[in-house]
Amino acid sequence: MRKYELGVIFNSSLEEEKIDKEIEKQTSLLEKENCAVEKIDKWGVRKLAYPIKKQENGFYAFIYFTGNSRVIHELDRINMINDLVLRHLIVKSDQQ
Repeated sequence: MRKYELGVIFNSSLEEEKIDKEIEKQTSLLEKENCAVEKIDKWGVRKLAYPIKKQENGFYAFIYFTGNSRVIHELDRINMINDLVLRHLIVKSDQQ
């Protein structure tokens, strides 16, 4: 089992309840695939370095989890088809 970090930038016009619901979808998928969610870090709304889908700001959230690499493909697929996600990135984490 490896440690991973999932970074997601959501549309900043969403209400916080909707963002929490989207984060819950991510964590429920991880738990369904027998991954252990260690930490959820919400940074809030930040200015983007460049406009993405005509948005100047985005809501940043990071999910740290431990699991196997099979879940990575499914997470990537889910985030690519979600219109509320501006960008996402999954990386191996060195965080203890």
